[in-house]
Amino acid sequence: MGKSVALAYVLWFFLGYLGIHRMYCGRVGSGVTMLALTVLGGITSVIIIGHVILLIVGIWWLLDLFLTANMAMTARR
Repeated sequence: MGKSVALAYVLWFFLGYLGIHRMYCGRVGSGVTMLALTVLGGITSVIIIGHVILLIVGIWWLLDLFLTANMAMTARR
């Protein structure tokens, strides 16, 4: 039985760049990676590499729009 798809999308929309929706769906490793990249990108946004890192997280966040429902349905409680 999976997690709530609606809650997963609410988390994706409001906290997705932090990877919280992935952690909720049981994908803790990739969620922590997303969180770490966001923090690293924010810290290094003064230099150009930070913008590149944040762009990568943004693309990943958009791709998760299509992946979140499946992640939530297949997550174990």
